[in-house]
Amino acid sequence: MDRRVSDRAMSLVARAAKDASAGEEEGAEARRAKRREARRERGAGASNAAKKKAASGDEEEESGTPKWMEVLQENAEKDPEIAALLEGTNGNPQAIEEKIRARFAEKQEKIYQERSGSTVPTLVTFREYNPFGCWIWIESHNPIAEMERPLLEEVFKAWFVLGRLGGFNSYNMQAQENFDSVSFMDYSMEQAHEFSTDTSTHVFHEMSEVEFKVEWARVYVDLGTADEMALDVLINSLIQFSREYYGLKQIIIGGENEDWSTEGSEFGGVDLEIDETFGRGPRGQLSSR
Repeated sequence: MDRRVSDRAMSLVARAAKDASAGEEEGAEARRAKRREARRERGAGASNAAKKKAASGDEEEESGTPKWMEVLQENAEKDPEIAALLEGTNGNPQAIEEKIRARFAEKQEKIYQERSGSTVPTLVTFREYNPFGCWIWIESHNPIAEMERPLLEEVFKAWFVLGRLGGFNSYNMQAQENFDSVSFMDYSMEQAHEFSTDTSTHVFHEMSEVEFKVEWARVYVDLGTADEMALDVLINSLIQFSREYYGLKQIIIGGENEDWSTEGSEFGGVDLEIDETFGRGPRGQLSSR
């Protein structure tokens, strides 16, 4: 009796195993069929795409104008650069491609041009100085190229922002005064805010845009009530700028420049009156610019 039960159990196990194996084979076959169907669909899609591309190419050949050319021509009226690109090509796609490559090569040369400063020390000269109206002159070793101008402009903009925010205040230089024991130093808020009620506390008043002429750059500044340490900060920054980025031959603070007259400039040439209330503060204009 026990043997018959055992044989029957073994038979059931064998059948179950056979059924499971058949199920796995059916599942594997179903998966293979699904993959074959997916490949056929992808092949059909690629074939349709190729047909569409070929049809598009046939249309371009029939019209004689590539699609990208039509896009350029449509936008030429609104974009002067595209119009300049098409100028003189007589609608010839090959000529336009050559102009595009030439322009890219030219810009690439400018973009990847090595920027290096100068090891020649920058000369610093002070002429007649008026903090309420001062010309600052910069001379480079070579004519200042269009691509170099923004670098110099950013130096002056950063300097002016610090001055406008009262950064050049020599009366509150506590870290400098305690240079040998800055760690955990006691910062005097009373000293920091000593002139907080004075509306003219150590701030720049105005600065012109940086102007350029061949190898020269100049800017007109009204340092207002800022301390002269502002000039030291600017000179130090320009000297390092000359070493790292673009060689500067000389920096001239104040006075006139025989190589570039200020006559006719919208800046400078203003007689100003010092307001006694503010000391070196806001002044009234006695004559218009």
